[in-house]
Amino acid sequence: MFRNLPFFVVVILSVSSCNHVRVNADKQKSVSHVNPHVKAKQKSSGVKKPVPVWGYRFVITGDFNGDGKKDTLTEHYFSGIIHKETNKFYDNADYDYDWEMTHRQKPYSFISCNDPAIHKLEIAKEATFGLLYLKNEGDLNGDGRDEISLVRNNADFSSLNEYSIMTYKNNGWVNLYWFPIWEWQLPQLPEASNQYGLFGIDGVAITNSDTTNQRLLKELTSFGGLAKKVSKNKIRIIYRSKEISVDTIIVKLKDHHPPL
Repeated sequence: MFRNLPFFVVVILSVSSCNHVRVNADKQKSVSHVNPHVKAKQKSSGVKKPVPVWGYRFVITGDFNGDGKKDTLTEHYFSGIIHKETNKFYDNADYDYDWEMTHRQKPYSFISCNDPAIHKLEIAKEATFGLLYLKNEGDLNGDGRDEISLVRNNADFSSLNEYSIMTYKNNGWVNLYWFPIWEWQLPQLPEASNQYGLFGIDGVAITNSDTTNQRLLKELTSFGGLAKKVSKNKIRIIYRSKEISVDTIIVKLKDHHPPL
């Protein structure tokens, strides 16, 4: 009865082996059929790689050390990796990507003067996108020197910020006065500018049109700022108050900041 058993075992194993080969072959055909389709679909999606965008650099003039000569202040934005000027933003990317890349390259930003006697003003050691605003405010305190106002473009998702008024004194830049603001109180920047929603920054709008950038530059240079001298050591500020979204009050420079 069992003399033919080896023969049946061989037959069963042969059939099983054939079935296994056939299944694997079918799987390979299926994979070879699907993969080109997936690749083609990914290729046809048209996703563009992020493109570096230089971003605007502020340049202002004035007599900042009281020597009677015109000085020029220039914003710089350096990569902490190569220690050279670098781009601030990326086109074809969302704000999360801008934020991530900024923290990766550890940028540092500062303001330099064409007069080597005036020391550079450090904007920030930590990751920022440079400046949102820079302006010559004129001589606010009557010391014969022009003061400047600046707003840092923090690498965060908040629209809360500070408007700082700086003066050059004792061979260095010191904070004369500051007040809280909403970033959307400031004009848009040419080439790349923050976009704001109900809960803060929604993203960065990249402007590739020369005509639009020229218009934005004109609006920026004609913007009067958020501080204005009303008398010696007194200024009118437009700030973010506790009671309402935006308020206007007259303050004394000696107080250094409004009631908080």
